Amino acid sequence: MNNDDGDSSRQNSSSSAIGALLVALPLLYAFSMGPVAFLVEKYHVMSSMGAPVRTFYMPMIWLHEHTSLKQPLESYVKWWENLARGSP
Repeated sequence: MNNDDGDSSRQNSSSSAIGALLVALPLLYAFSMGPVAFLVEKYHVMSSMGAPVRTFYMPMIWLHEHTSLKQPLESYVKWWENLARGSP
């Protein structure tokens, strides 16, 4: 058996894992806004963590204010806020 086959296989799986992370991490970041909105609404976390949370989500705030994602982002966050209030 050729040792190059094992190295090539490991490189392909590493490349696939890195590719998956490059897709998954931005999605996880974006979708984390909902649970954070839930915590803010339910437990009023914003009063103590407002500035750091706002700084962390500044790219999403920019997308909200400057792109056509405004309505989908608002709907997503509103859904989580309503969930925290116990209303559908």
